[in-house]
Amino acid sequence: MIFSAHSLRGDISRFDTAEVTRKFQAIAEQPRPTPTAAATGPEISIPLTTVSEAGTFDAYLTIGFKGSSATQALVVDSGNSTLIVPYWEDIQTNPAYTALGTATEPWGCPAKIVKGPIVITTTSNTIYTIDDCVFYACTGGARTANFGLGCITPWSVSGWNLPAGIAAPMQAPLSYDTTNPFVEIQYAAAEDLHADNGQLTVDSQSILTLYRSKPAGYTILNIIKDLEWMSVRPQSFSVGSTTTPWPGPDKAIAMVDTGGGPVYLSDPDGYVYKSVWPDPVACPDWSQSSTNCTCTSDKIGMTLTDGVNSYSFTIDTTGLPTSVQGLTAVMCEKNAYMMEQYGMNIGGISALFNDLLIDYRNAQVGFMAR
Repeated sequence: MIFSAHSLRGDISRFDTAEVTRKFQAIAEQPRPTPTAAATGPEISIPLTTVSEAGTFDAYLTIGFKGSSATQALVVDSGNSTLIVPYWEDIQTNPAYTALGTATEPWGCPAKIVKGPIVITTTSNTIYTIDDCVFYACTGGARTANFGLGCITPWSVSGWNLPAGIAAPMQAPLSYDTTNPFVEIQYAAAEDLHADNGQLTVDSQSILTLYRSKPAGYTILNIIKDLEWMSVRPQSFSVGSTTTPWPGPDKAIAMVDTGGGPVYLSDPDGYVYKSVWPDPVACPDWSQSSTNCTCTSDKIGMTLTDGVNSYSFTIDTTGLPTSVQGLTAVMCEKNAYMMEQYGMNIGGISALFNDLLIDYRNAQVGFMAR
């Protein structure tokens, strides 16, 4: 089993991979009937398995291949907009898959670019198939296992989505299903995902659901065009009871990321990183590659916008398990994980307070308070 780094955050998850593999296997071996009919209906729900430790978490989705017993567990990642499977060897002789070319995938391993079906078992024990998916399949090196959810517009804006020699840009795997273009991510309650003492927790209660029609209740924002990460605009940012001047008049971005970690941002004008905030905490090791960071465990508020509609929410960890209360924001003059962009990553911690909806048809993202 492969546990890959997350594209838009530091190495904050150092899971005991042997123990995670054992717990994954225990979940997989729970008695279930053999999947039968193809998934149909107005909605299709797919189980996610979360792995948590010391307040951080990742979610995993297990995929299979047509005509094969091989399965691969991939990290669910809205900071990436492609599918990357770790083992080309699993499908290289399978006639259902065609190699379109070779490239280096976003984390640097050599890969085939492959076209073919991806098979997923749903919560109702039926088979959901993504036909004609184009994806990376690693052939060596440090293998990557990543199920990209990110919606970017256009798909060709990222070089990772349009490697040399490929006629059409690669897309996030679920976006190939034009019948079900609305994808909802709902994580289990924080007390199920996280243990108070920060110990390793593997939980299978989180759900990813595909819809034919847009579900109600979400505040919908347009995704920023011509940007290679799924993002909206940050309109305001508060720490504790103080509304800060950040982001200022410049057009900052707010990356929408499903990986579990704190809010983090770049602040080149010194609106927040130079200040002393309540509830200061030691910054994590991964911030050492950034410049002039200050960190807090105080509550964080933000407003996100697309220039027309806005959505506001607060991250207050006082009601969450103890292991999630230690860090809410990492504020740096230059955060290395902002990929040279001015702005913020809203943090996977935001997914403990909001459900997320991705609309691949209209290149929009929706938020709904939990």
